[in-house]
Amino acid sequence: MSAKRSFLFFLLTACCSCAGCATTRHPVVPSGQPAVVISSAEEVQVGRSMAREIVAPRYAPWNNSVEQRRVNDIGRRLAAASDRRDIIYSFQILDSPDDNAFALPGGYVYIFRGLYEKLDEGGLAAVLAHQIAHVAARHVLKHMQSALGDEILVGLVMAGLGRKDPEVARQIAGASDAVFDLLGRGYSRQEELQADALAVKYLTRAGYDPYALAGVLESLMKEKGKTARTFEMLNAPVRTGERIRKIRQEADAGF
Repeated sequence: MSAKRSFLFFLLTACCSCAGCATTRHPVVPSGQPAVVISSAEEVQVGRSMAREIVAPRYAPWNNSVEQRRVNDIGRRLAAASDRRDIIYSFQILDSPDDNAFALPGGYVYIFRGLYEKLDEGGLAAVLAHQIAHVAARHVLKHMQSALGDEILVGLVMAGLGRKDPEVARQIAGASDAVFDLLGRGYSRQEELQADALAVKYLTRAGYDPYALAGVLESLMKEKGKTARTFEMLNAPVRTGERIRKIRQEADAGF
């Protein structure tokens, strides 16, 4: 490890110690997955920085207060039913015709207007629950940690705290394409199946239809066949039919 990277790792560890936060991985992360090296508080700072430095320059929020309030209400209801309540989740509709949704570390959840307008309340809850599950299991942060490296990750923490180095700012800007490429590729088979199972659990706990996620996947799969579009929720190394079957099994089992 270079001297610079050693210092950055030391800085990150020191920040965790000073904050008095545990850095062990969250219990919903499957065994065998790499441990996350930053605390929940620092993860929120990473997400805040990415929201401001990477997402905001690309997408404007949808200027519709009524619909945004609806997303907030449903999202907060699901977040309260999630396994991870050590962070405050935020939800935003992006003014884009794309049919997509994604989440950033620290509970920043986005849905595109194109997808939002296709969903009823149960379908919207299902999509949000799936993204909340990725955050709860720290899938998002693990991928960012692997893709961006220690220096940019620490820079994002520092930027979220209001301390921005010009060189780190340039590195963060340069990482923008990599971040969206990563989000577009989706997650691993294990991660997607786990997020599906957690989403069913959160939907059940929050009083929504636990089968709704299966319905959303079926609808997106049919539309993909018609338009040849790619959806992040379908872009996973596991057959959509298998996911739908497992989701229904989880819903049948109940929680």
